[in-house]
Amino acid sequence: MNNFRTVVKPASPSFQISHADSLISIGSCFSENIGKKFQERKFNTCINPFGQQYNPYSIANSIERLLSGKPYTETDLVYHDELYHSYDHHGSFSRSSKNDTLQIINTNLNDASAALKSASVLFLTFGTSHVFSLKERQIVSNCHKLSGNNFDKRLLAPSEIVDALSNALTKLKTENSKLKTVLTISPVRYFAFGHYENSVSKAHLFTALHELQNQFPDLYYFPAYELVMDDLRDYRFFSEDMLHPNYQATDYVWQSFADTFFSKATTGLIKEVEEIIAAAKHRPRNANSEAHKKFVEKYLRKTEELQKQKLDFTEEQKLFLLALRS
Repeated sequence: MNNFRTVVKPASPSFQISHADSLISIGSCFSENIGKKFQERKFNTCINPFGQQYNPYSIANSIERLLSGKPYTETDLVYHDELYHSYDHHGSFSRSSKNDTLQIINTNLNDASAALKSASVLFLTFGTSHVFSLKERQIVSNCHKLSGNNFDKRLLAPSEIVDALSNALTKLKTENSKLKTVLTISPVRYFAFGHYENSVSKAHLFTALHELQNQFPDLYYFPAYELVMDDLRDYRFFSEDMLHPNYQATDYVWQSFADTFFSKATTGLIKEVEEIIAAAKHRPRNANSEAHKKFVEKYLRKTEELQKQKLDFTEEQKLFLLALRS
């Protein structure tokens, strides 16, 4: 029988991921989506401490900043549209006062710095090789809708990407020698500069990551891009803008990821977690019935059992206790 699709099968990694691991995810919106999949299933996960980042230079810079732990100060901020912004951070960190902006930035920096230095697995997702830099100054992670006259746009060469990430990963290995790093390229296409430019941008990323794997043989490449663009390969799996993968596509990548990295024991534990979460969201026809009370008590006991494995069910337990008191 003929095959009517290209099945992408990720290579077998040298390690597995379990709830005992501490995870940190840095990169694009796709990185955030996968990070939330982990978080929802009660993995200890730190997601995008600088907000979404797309270019490899900014991602490398964020790793080095986390390792140094150097706090941000007023001189790192710019005022625009009645908000204070950091060029290293997503707009979700911007506030109307300097102190509030610095507080949220530095609190996240401190927490993520500790997380990175003790993490088991780091996920890096790269979206584009295009960068914007302040005139004769540093490459920025976010332009915060300032006038384009303030910036120069260019395409990073593969060698520049390799140099930036190589330096960051070398320092990271010195600080946390047991850390495993998973590289991915976002399947989101960036057509703001044109179709051809997007293809060149992605090609530079692929070339650079291939060279990095030659330098650091323990780096693992997970084919998120290929799973969406070559395996699914259908506009049914994209959102309305036809550029971002939709929920089905993200879920498909997640399932492939789970099949690649999780043991049977971890998969079984995830099913238990998902069952508890579904039970906490359940809305019965008769909330005062004896049957519902037994249902709630059953899952409350399950959360108490799984908490012995250091899984956090605080929110679910609140819902269960509230249901018992009603």
